[in-house]
Amino acid sequence: MDKQRVLEALNTLRAELADATGLDESSRANLERVTEAIERQVHAGAPAEGDDDPLSGRLQDAVQEFGAEHPQITGAVNQVAAALANLGI
Repeated sequence: MDKQRVLEALNTLRAELADATGLDESSRANLERVTEAIERQVHAGAPAEGDDDPLSGRLQDAVQEFGAEHPQITGAVNQVAAALANLGI
């Protein structure tokens, strides 16, 4: 069930990214890379060995780039981060 929650949160984030106006391409690309990495990790079932930069931390770093300007994306990212925490990722 928790994996499903992460995947649903990722879909919400993707929808928010698709609808976002004014989001610079660098931030958009960064979030898309993190989203893809999260999906791969969720399907793999365990954190990658030697991963010194946890995905939830990468998400939070991305939020700091644009948080106040894009509250819907920030909310979607926070949902993904919470779902990852529930999985222990």
